[in-house]
Amino acid sequence: MRDGRVYGAGPKGVRRANAVPAGTRQGMRNEMRLTGFRRFGCAVAMLAAFCLALPVAAAPDITMPDTTGSARFETAGRTKLVMPGQAIAGGAGAVARTRAPIVLAQDGGGWHPLSPLLRLFRGGRRAAPPRKLQEPEKPKRTIRRVVPQPPKVEVEPKSADARTVLVVGDAMAQGLARGLEAAYAQTPTIKVDSEISRSSGLIREADPDWPTRITNRLKRGDVNLVVVMLGTDDRRRVTLDGQRADFRDPAWEEVYRVLVQRSVSAVRDARKPLIWVGLPPVSGPDRRSDFSYLNDFYKEKVETADGVFVDIWEAFMSEEGKYTSYGADVDGKRQRLRTEDGLYFTWPGYRKVAFFVQQRIARILGEGPALELAFPGGDANMILLSGGASHEETLAGEEIAPAIPSEGSLQHRLIVEGRPLPQVEGRADNYRIPR
Repeated sequence: MRDGRVYGAGPKGVRRANAVPAGTRQGMRNEMRLTGFRRFGCAVAMLAAFCLALPVAAAPDITMPDTTGSARFETAGRTKLVMPGQAIAGGAGAVARTRAPIVLAQDGGGWHPLSPLLRLFRGGRRAAPPRKLQEPEKPKRTIRRVVPQPPKVEVEPKSADARTVLVVGDAMAQGLARGLEAAYAQTPTIKVDSEISRSSGLIREADPDWPTRITNRLKRGDVNLVVVMLGTDDRRRVTLDGQRADFRDPAWEEVYRVLVQRSVSAVRDARKPLIWVGLPPVSGPDRRSDFSYLNDFYKEKVETADGVFVDIWEAFMSEEGKYTSYGADVDGKRQRLRTEDGLYFTWPGYRKVAFFVQQRIARILGEGPALELAFPGGDANMILLSGGASHEETLAGEEIAPAIPSEGSLQHRLIVEGRPLPQVEGRADNYRIPR
């Protein structure tokens, strides 16, 4: 040791006079490493500043070949992906979207070659994840239903003594009248006339009221039978002596019974047969309950006056007892019978209502030659159907002798001889046990 310096022995142990002590070697290495880091940081900072000074390149307009059924297109500086099954329509940016959401391939400021390095020196901010475009609300699917229209009906000329069926009522009665006209188009002995006020019922403010209108119409003397269908517009208040009574109130019921009775009496006092068609089931439980409630008034007053009440309620209900717009028409085919509002009928529906009314008309007027309605003793409840003659004359034709069963026939054996008919094997009245 000399001057505080160590000299080793031998060739490997020789050190220069300015050699660093062994304890400070590690510190020098650390200082050199730190200096290297500083130099690298300065270089990176200079490179980043240079990159920031470069202009940002805009994303090019790209249209991919349609090899997979998809394509990219440029709208408002953004590249979007059109999935298979989509179409570009309606101008720039209008896309007919399918169920799959459209993802933005690039959002905002285009592409940069040193974007990872820029993110490093911008505080470590990462690009936002791909955003999903909010799909617009899909329009409701509109189903166009074809409502059957009334066909053109060729009406045969009516005979001079044809009987007249007068249909009275509101808009629903108007459809019934058209259905009856089609039903009797080929019947020259029956013609259909109508007295219609589409938006009025038994409760109405204007004059004349329905009983007065019916009486005035029957004074012409050309009506043989009256068909009434009213009540769709009667779910409203009624005014009595300046006091208003709400629908279904006891006071309302009293007034409505009087109005129904007056309309029924207007027909029966004129000695005309009356057919009153009840209201049909409609959509909506409240309105359906109200119509059933009104039908009780009509049935009570009509049947009391020996009129005919045609109940069509069950004919337009489903098998489960619920409202339905569809059902079998007069030809047995499934058709739409009710309109979209759930109140009125389509043409097949009106034809079906007319079918039920036509059956009742046939029982009163028949479908043969014209019959005269006579009321013996002035009693409107007793109707004598005569073949065009007054009730003072007798019917034409010879007296028909009663039919006598021929001897040896089954009718003779059963009726004359009183012997039972031979049993048929397999029939319900055959009690013999098969062997």
